[in-house]
Amino acid sequence: MTDLGGMATSNELIVAIDSARARGTDVKAIRKQKYDPNHFYMTQTDGKQLGPIHCVGDNDELNRKFGEAQSYLVGTKRTAAAGARPVQRARRTPTAA
Repeated sequence: MTDLGGMATSNELIVAIDSARARGTDVKAIRKQKYDPNHFYMTQTDGKQLGPIHCVGDNDELNRKFGEAQSYLVGTKRTAAAGARPVQRARRTPTAA
């Protein structure tokens, strides 16, 4: 990890999401700890908790990393859903009165 003006260039949360996906489990949600701002927890789709995940940085940097990870998580869910086949609904047939 390199520093660029005091800010870390890698996002530990995205690394954890990719690691979970590599193990075959997607992440459902990311939680930021109110009283321990440098630690985050994730809920996996199988119900297990991942964490604490330690992130370095000041409050602004932590908020940026959290927002970036949330956006990344939404993006990975969209690409997974885009690859799935759409469900076709049954069509209604009009009934004669």
